[in-house]
Amino acid sequence: MKAWLKFSPKMVNQAVITDLIKNYDVSFNILRADINPKGGKMLIEISGSEAEKGIEYIEKAGIDLSPVNRVVKKDTDLCIDCGACVSLCPVKAISVEKDWTVDVNDKECVGCKLCTYSCPTKAIKVVE
Repeated sequence: MKAWLKFSPKMVNQAVITDLIKNYDVSFNILRADINPKGGKMLIEISGSEAEKGIEYIEKAGIDLSPVNRVVKKDTDLCIDCGACVSLCPVKAISVEKDWTVDVNDKECVGCKLCTYSCPTKAIKVVE
């Protein structure tokens, strides 16, 4: 499961994620993080036999968790399938199909936003 975690300023210095990994049978992958003393957010991927218990623990600790089904969204009306975004994707979540259309794979996307910066029509957006 992918999710955005939102941290308040008081949560930034808490060891909630460390405790999560130590106390629950979960695999935890940080896909993107932007955290400073004022708070922040983190895109994570969490799985394991106790993932649901771990998620409950995170929420009880005061971290806002929002599950994500889509990390990136391509507006097909705006996209001109130019491919400017393809070479910048560090995880190869964007590809050009045989019919020359640009395809975005949400399962691979880590939300880095490099594709959004390169898109001349602003057809690609990161869903936060």
